Amino acid sequence: MEDNLNSKEGSKPDNQTNQKSPQENNESLNVKEEEKQNESQNEKEQNKEIHSEINNSATKENNNSAPNNEKGKRHRRGKNETSAERTFKCPDCEKCYLSGPALIIHRKTKHDYNPENEKKSRGRPKKEEQQENSYQNALVKFRNFLNDITRKKESENGIEKKEEINLDLIKDNFNNIFRQCKNDLFQNIDNIENYPFYQLIINSWDKNTSQLEKEYMNENNINWNGNNPNKVNSPYLDQILFLYLKELSNKTNKKYFWFINKFIVLFREFINIFKKEQVNEKFKNENNKEYSQLFNAEGIPESCNDFYLEFMQPKQYFGLNEEELIELAQHFCFWLYLNKYSHSYLTLL
Repeated sequence: MEDNLNSKEGSKPDNQTNQKSPQENNESLNVKEEEKQNESQNEKEQNKEIHSEINNSATKENNNSAPNNEKGKRHRRGKNETSAERTFKCPDCEKCYLSGPALIIHRKTKHDYNPENEKKSRGRPKKEEQQENSYQNALVKFRNFLNDITRKKESENGIEKKEEINLDLIKDNFNNIFRQCKNDLFQNIDNIENYPFYQLIINSWDKNTSQLEKEYMNENNINWNGNNPNKVNSPYLDQILFLYLKELSNKTNKKYFWFINKFIVLFREFINIFKKEQVNEKFKNENNKEYSQLFNAEGIPESCNDFYLEFMQPKQYFGLNEEELIELAQHFCFWLYLNKYSHSYLTLL
């Protein structure tokens, strides 16, 4: 009996130890969740290690399969390599190199080259430089104009002939121009002697050129105060055209002077037609005078393009050579500029 009782009493404490409180159950659950999270992190790290090992093995295989000279290294051209073009040439000794840095090193060591001493390019030239270059080119062309074989004075055995372009030749030229262009330009004139420009030339041909210019400027100062930016008292356009003819009569042959004479007459007629309205607006009382008798040569170069396209071209250039016409127009306009009769000159027509 005692033994049985004791056995029953001893079983009660065992049952009490197996039954846990709610707090203890919650703690055990948290421990299990932390263990699961740790296991998942460990699995992820193991997977990363596996993937990295796979990638490393793949790159090793690729490197092993590539040629030896391409294993993770940049190809460098050797000095004995013939496949490369040596495009960098030394300006001092004309040796050629494969790259710019190699050329610079060569020049520094062999030729005492200092890059800082070189002037850097400024890119596009300044406007003043462009204008100066344009002026110099036009000046060279102007000076060489009368050296052409068709323009310069005729010569025998290297000696220039003394071809006198006198008043009689001038009269013949004007009479021929009058007959050729009467239907187009001189319908209102019965005789060349009634042509104002012809009268000016006949009355002034034998006078000294410098003396004529002074007379023209004084006359202009008395009759009209119209000034241009370059000369305070500029002659009228007719007077300027005559001075140009007079100057070139001593520098060219008779045949080419005929060409100049006709060009001047045609250009004068174009200006008077083209600027007739300007005369009517400013000089209402001068009905019998034309633009070339009242205005100077300021702005004349700007009219050359219209002279060529609207006046000469439709009339087949009145028998004059087209290219020579352009060359002479450029020469005349630059002569105006050099003599300060105009602030501009003509480079391209």
